[in-house]
Amino acid sequence: MGSRDLRDGPEAAFAAYLKRHASNDLEGVLELFSASAVVEDPVGTPAWTGLAAIRSFYSGTYLRNGTMRVDPVGPALVGGFELVAHVRAALDAPGSPPAMDVIYVIRFAADGKIESLRAWY
Repeated sequence: MGSRDLRDGPEAAFAAYLKRHASNDLEGVLELFSASAVVEDPVGTPAWTGLAAIRSFYSGTYLRNGTMRVDPVGPALVGGFELVAHVRAALDAPGSPPAMDVIYVIRFAADGKIESLRAWY
């Protein structure tokens, strides 16, 4: 996967995000975001703005949680440059809590990069 995922549309970019995020591929995840992107994960916590902040967020998350399984629950819905999707996520570490439902709302720039990612869980 590479920059081609971004040109293939929101569904392909989201699939790339899930695969990279689940496997703790920090550089691969960051490649999907625009320079001024905003991540609010989970919604209601302070947002992470810009690639340096987003790098900090994901590296901390990967260090704390390890890898995970992420399974889509139904198809992603796309309208214009926005995508909403429901996934079920479970940490791979033994003794981890049960899988949880996550709703993503992602806005993409015209070049296919993620401008905004918000996650409810």
